[in-house]
Amino acid sequence: MSHGAHRTINVHRLLKEQVAVTFVVVALIIAAGAYLVFKVDGAQYTQFTSLAFVATCFFSFVAFLPAGTLFASRAEFAKGRVAIAADEKTGATVPIADPWSKTVPLGLALAALATAIVGALIYGLGWTPSPLVTTLIAFLFVVPYAYIVRANIFRDIEGLAAVGAMRGQRVASTSAHIWMSYVIPNVVFQAIINMPLANRGFSHAMSLIADKAPGMVPVQALVPDFAITFMFVCCFTFLGVAAHTLADLYQGTFKYSGKGHAINGLLYFGILLLMGVGLGVVVAGVATVLKLAIVTFPTAMLLKFLVVFLSVYVACRLGVAWTGKKFNEAMSQKHDVPPAVVPAAS
Repeated sequence: MSHGAHRTINVHRLLKEQVAVTFVVVALIIAAGAYLVFKVDGAQYTQFTSLAFVATCFFSFVAFLPAGTLFASRAEFAKGRVAIAADEKTGATVPIADPWSKTVPLGLALAALATAIVGALIYGLGWTPSPLVTTLIAFLFVVPYAYIVRANIFRDIEGLAAVGAMRGQRVASTSAHIWMSYVIPNVVFQAIINMPLANRGFSHAMSLIADKAPGMVPVQALVPDFAITFMFVCCFTFLGVAAHTLADLYQGTFKYSGKGHAINGLLYFGILLLMGVGLGVVVAGVATVLKLAIVTFPTAMLLKFLVVFLSVYVACRLGVAWTGKKFNEAMSQKHDVPPAVVPAAS
C-alpha cells in the first residue's frame, strides 16, 4: 500500500469522520445496553433506572472517548491520510502531551452537568421517560463528546506534524506507560459501563430465586454474562489499543521489540470471541466441580469486575503485540510505508 493509494483529507474532514464513526458504534452499544436494561433484565423500571442509564452513558462516553478519538486521529495521520490545510493551522509545535489528562476532567464536568440537567427534568417534572426516550437522551452524549474532540484535534495533529515521525519523547518504562495509559484508563472506562449493567442484571437474576435463596445470584446467570462481557470488552478495547499503539509507535514513545508476524485482524477477533467462550466454559466447569449453584451478590459483582479487568488486560497485551508487529513489518518494507512514518536518518 503506497502513500499515493491514500485519499488525503484535511483535519476538518477527519473530525467529521471520527465523530460519525464513533456515534454509530456507540449508538449501537447504547441501544444494546438499553435492550438489556429495560427488556432482558426486567421490564419494571423507575425514574432512577432511566437517569442511571443516561448517567452511565454520559460519564463513560463523554469522559473517556475523546482521548481515544485523539489517538485514533493520530493513527490516521501516521497512515498518511491527513494533510493540514492552511486555515486549520493553530501554531502548535508539539502534540498534546497527555490526551487523557487533557480531556477527561472536562469530560467528567460536562457529563455531570448533562446528567444534572436530565435529573432535574425527570424529578422536577415527575417524568418517567420511556425506554425509547431514555435511549434517545443517551444518544446526546455526542454533543459534548464532539465539542471536546473539536477543541483539541487541530492543535494535536498540527503539533504531531511539527515534531515529525519517531522524534517524540521516549517513555522511561514501556510497561509503566502501557499500564498508566492503556490498562488503567480502559479498566475505569469499561467498569463505568459494565458494573451498572451487572447491578441491574444480577439484581434481576437474584429476584427470580428470591423465594428459594434470598440475596443470592444463580451461577447459571453468571456464565453467559461473563463470556459475553469478555467478548465485548476485549474486542472493543483491542480496537482502541491498536490505534493508541500505532500513534505511540509513530511518535517514538516506545518501540515494540517482539518477534514474529501479525496474523490477520479478522482472525484475531475470531480468537478473542473463542477466548470469551472458553472463559464461560471455565466458569461453568469450576462451578460444577465446586458444586456451586449460587453466590452472594457482592461476590457476583466482584467477579464481574475481575472479568472486566481481565478482558482489558488481555486486549491491551494483544493489541500492543499485534500492532507492534504490523508496524515493524511496515518499517522493514519501507516501500509499503507512508513516507511520514519512516524515521529520519541520524
